[in-house]
Order: sequence, then C-alpha cells, then structure tokens
Amino acid sequence: MTLGLVVMLVGVFAVPALLVWSGHRLRRRSSRWRSAFWGGVIGHLAALVIGSIAAMNPAEAWAPTDTWRGALGLWSFAVLPLIGGLMGMMAWKRQY
Repeated sequence: MTLGLVVMLVGVFAVPALLVWSGHRLRRRSSRWRSAFWGGVIGHLAALVIGSIAAMNPAEAWAPTDTWRGALGLWSFAVLPLIGGLMGMMAWKRQY
C-alpha cells in the first residue's frame, strides 16, 4: 500500500467522519469552530469534484509520469479539507 493510497483512504473515509463529528452540536460551538467546519466542508466538496474529474480520464490517457493525476486524484481528498478548515479558522468573525 503506497502513501498516496493511504492518504486517499484517509481523505475518503476519515475526513467525512471527522466532519460529521465536528458538526455535532454545531450551534453550541464557538464561531471559530463553525468557520473551520464550513471551510472543511467546502474543501471536501471541492476535492470531490476535482478527484471525480481526474478519475474520469480514460485509461488510455494515463502514463506512468502523470503526477498531476495522482496529486489531484489522491492527495486532494485529504489536503483540500485541511486547507479549507485552516482558512475558515483564520477568517472567523467574532459574534457578540
């Protein structure tokens, strides 16, 4: 099992489970937590779209040197929700 495959499995199974856990009782959480949650959700949705487009490439078009397909198809599932969550945490607004 390669590192890229492990990262993709984490992004496909662990990230949604983490988002479900972090969304539990979201209204009672701080505004920073809510912003990070929605940033992670948006990042995961973007990764699903990008990964699906990369996976729809026909097999004849693949080559052993296609690093962009691996980066988009495997790594985006774990990296984009993390980036979205961090951006959400940095862009939070204090509610009084």
